[in-house]
Amino acid sequence: MKDRRIWVISLIVGIMVLVSWISSLAQGPGEEFSADQILSGPAGEQKGRIYCQKDRWRVDLSHEGRPMIQVFRLDKKVVWMLIPEDKVYMEMPLFPDQVPWAEKIPGEVGRKSLGEEAIHGHPANKYQVKVWNGETASEFYLWVSKKLQVPVKTATLDGRFGSELRNIKVGPQSIDLFEIPSDFKLISPPRHP
Repeated sequence: MKDRRIWVISLIVGIMVLVSWISSLAQGPGEEFSADQILSGPAGEQKGRIYCQKDRWRVDLSHEGRPMIQVFRLDKKVVWMLIPEDKVYMEMPLFPDQVPWAEKIPGEVGRKSLGEEAIHGHPANKYQVKVWNGETASEFYLWVSKKLQVPVKTATLDGRFGSELRNIKVGPQSIDLFEIPSDFKLISPPRHP
């Protein structure tokens, strides 16, 4: 039961991170870059890799020990989930109402500036953000890189959960990172009863 609760909290923090990424990237990062993304919680760290261009980004991650890739294409309004081991992918629509075009995170009801702080050498603006999902309110810290214009760190107020970007490499990203390999087959997403 405790493991399930930790998993749910980790999932919520992960969604907060993704939402803040989507919010920032919907407007486009200040520059193209790649970075290691670290999600942390009481159960440890989960590592992934992120690649960003103006209207697309890719997240390489592992689920139950299996590598997975998510590619978000604002230009095509799609999300692709690639499973490299099986050479298959799923395509899901990325609807305009799923992409927040405003400067606020979806559900954001408050943001307080806490000044500036460098995260791994990247000057960032630090905020305390409050969000409401229609049932509960939650608060977390958010650090937004001044140069990249994307979140480089998030953390719950108690510091138990969070995410951050490390080893940020600013520079052009290969367009091939955001395409489906020609030998991958399209499959249908699983249906839930």
